[in-house]
Amino acid sequence: MSISDYYKNLRAKIGNELIFMPGVAGIIRNEQREILFGRKHNESTWGLIAGAIEIGETPAQAMIREALEETGLVIQPEKIIGVYGG
Repeated sequence: MSISDYYKNLRAKIGNELIFMPGVAGIIRNEQREILFGRKHNESTWGLIAGAIEIGETPAQAMIREALEETGLVIQPEKIIGVYGG
């Protein structure tokens, strides 16, 4: 999925100014404890399944949505490992 209408409208109003965009990234494991990695938009590097938190979503809801959108998997988040900013 591309950027949401909310972020498109915000970007249209403020141009290239820096915006705060909360996001999630998940460590998704299978029964063998292997970690799932993905590539977005035909990028050459692999990474965790991740994306922006939309208005009204909790981090868990955002992670469930991103996993479904990017992999087709329905996941159940177990815990938050950390919250980071910078």
